[in-house]
Amino acid sequence: MRRTATVICAVVLAVAGAVTGSSSAVASVRPSLVQAPPPGYGGPVATCSGTLVYTSSLRTAAGTWGDSYVDITYTTANNGTLCAKVFDNLSGSHHMEIVVRRSTWQTPWYDSGTFDTYAGGIQHFGNGVCVIFFSRVTVNGVNYEDRIGLTPGYAGNVCWQP
Repeated sequence: MRRTATVICAVVLAVAGAVTGSSSAVASVRPSLVQAPPPGYGGPVATCSGTLVYTSSLRTAAGTWGDSYVDITYTTANNGTLCAKVFDNLSGSHHMEIVVRRSTWQTPWYDSGTFDTYAGGIQHFGNGVCVIFFSRVTVNGVNYEDRIGLTPGYAGNVCWQP
């Protein structure tokens, strides 16, 4: 029960940080090691298949670009699948996270922790709804982030931007 409460708390912090832009910490454990993904979500997976529909460099709140980026792919598998990974181009390990949430749901799915190359891929299954992606890489205490909403089934149709 304590582990479940910890995961729920971490998920709430992840969503709050993603929505508000807060730099609060998120539990650094892959959620799949603790629980199965909620319906409509999958991952973390090693490879995101499909067509690249969105890529963006991450930047600070002040607009400084970093050496990290997010890639989101789309495939028609599973009634439409979006898959997101966040990467850094730096040597060593850094805190990285990718959070995915349907705009109509409160439940997100994420991969967060200290990684050498990437966090994710986190998947969303199903066409026709706005799916919000939040990505962050922290280097020397500085957060580099990106937020975007895409509608699967419409080949990268942007449905939300901060």
